Amino acid sequence: MLLLLWMVIIMKNIEGDFEDITPHEIFSFAYELDEIRNDLNSTNSAVNRTIYVKIYYSVFLFLREWLKEHMGYKSLKGEHTKLPNFIKNNGPFGYEKNKEIYRGLTLLKKLRHRADYKLNVPKKYSLDYNKWEFTTIKSAFEIAESIIKTFKEF
Repeated sequence: MLLLLWMVIIMKNIEGDFEDITPHEIFSFAYELDEIRNDLNSTNSAVNRTIYVKIYYSVFLFLREWLKEHMGYKSLKGEHTKLPNFIKNNGPFGYEKNKEIYRGLTLLKKLRHRADYKLNVPKKYSLDYNKWEFTTIKSAFEIAESIIKTFKEF
């Protein structure tokens, strides 16, 4: 009984931490982190990895909502793989543009995955190092902005 009461109290407190959010707000937060990185008491790696995660999720969520509204897209299990494939195969643009967007989103997804799960960068000249995607935060922002702009202008 005490455990149940404790869980109810915790849940009531937690629900106050969540509010509605837009993909644009998530993207803006990534920019803000980049701008204030020197004022944070965090390592560059922690900030960079958080920025990569927020860039990817802002684009992913923007695309998911856009595709739902304009193309009847349905969220599915394994969506982080299925959504890019949907764009590549059924996107609203021509084959080359759909493929370009697919490649950009897939790169952002790889960066997010590495930021979340890979604590160590592979050693230079190793097989894993050659498979690693290296890019800059600036480049990731440019890819994201290009994808979002393409869909907004459609």
